[in-house]
Amino acid sequence: MKPSRFFLDANAGIAVRPEVLETWRKVEIDAPGNPSAMNRRGRHAQAVLEDARAHCASLLGVDKRTLVFTSGATEANNLALYGIAKERRQWDGTWPLLLVSMAEHPAALAPLRRMQEQGAKLKLLPVNAHAQVDLSSLSQVLAEHSGSALLSLQWANNETGAVQPTADAAAFLNSQFDWHCDAVQGVGRLPFDGAILHASSFTLSGHKIGAPKGIGLLRIAEATPFHATMVGGGQQNNRRSGTESPALAAAFVHALELCLQEQDARLANDLALRDIFLHALHEESFPLQANHPQDGGLANTLNLSFGGIDGRLLLPALDAEGLDVASGSACSSGAAQASQVLRACGLSEELARASIRLSFEANWSQKEAKEAARRMILVLQRIYKVAKR
Repeated sequence: MKPSRFFLDANAGIAVRPEVLETWRKVEIDAPGNPSAMNRRGRHAQAVLEDARAHCASLLGVDKRTLVFTSGATEANNLALYGIAKERRQWDGTWPLLLVSMAEHPAALAPLRRMQEQGAKLKLLPVNAHAQVDLSSLSQVLAEHSGSALLSLQWANNETGAVQPTADAAAFLNSQFDWHCDAVQGVGRLPFDGAILHASSFTLSGHKIGAPKGIGLLRIAEATPFHATMVGGGQQNNRRSGTESPALAAAFVHALELCLQEQDARLANDLALRDIFLHALHEESFPLQANHPQDGGLANTLNLSFGGIDGRLLLPALDAEGLDVASGSACSSGAAQASQVLRACGLSEELARASIRLSFEANWSQKEAKEAARRMILVLQRIYKVAKR
């Protein structure tokens, strides 16, 4: 039996792994107490939570005191960027210079824009055709700037799969320069990048690696200036107040352990799936443009533009054929918006609208990839046939 639907949107999130869900269930039943409570049930919940934190720290090679569990990567990015910038502002009496690539995820770009509205200076760094930032522009900006600066640069781009020059970013770090890294897309899909461990802060997301939604991780390096923006009970070393969930923390760490164990095998499989899709598409005469890097990017991610067609037809037509894909667009009042990442890469509005992102799950087979590619080609043939009339 062929699957009725094919999920090609893993970069947006994947289903909870069964074994991880079982971890969540067991901990939720075994440790139902509030980890801040001083009674026996609370102390047990706190012990489970701290065991999860210690295990996570061991997997990442960091001090457990630098780890903060959050509700997800969006919260973690906000906590890091606001926390570092506001502490720098208190120290210096002025905002740090905010620096970000033009292709950064909205979870990082939006808080920087908000601080810009509050008086901070924000500089957007240009990217190449695959959304990789050119850090030579950062050197030029810093050469003309005196005072502190904060760079937000993700590990891998969620739309094109481009891997950013993290080692170059880490080389800028000093007592006045901070780098925050949204590392969400790279974990489990790339060999872990040691440069990220030198970042002032980095974030991970649970639902990208097979943990439940509602759990993320923020790592704040020991020397990083940080002003808590979520206050209340003083949990997690006063860096993020609020009652933690031992069950979600344990599930997150279990998912992280599994994806790190499997990353080498996954990379080989992703490369095979990628080749199947690209070979099938290139055999057709579609006016195809690849927006993902040919080498060195996320192997599970393809970003493709199809010239000469109305991009608004692509997603619903593919959906009707049983293909769950993504585009860089979002809907606002029913009107599709072209991907700002692809526009920053130099694509026209029209071509950016006619673009799709395919991102494979770890457990895909080559047989599934061939069938999904076949269905996609059928859809594209129909659309181009209509477009030529």
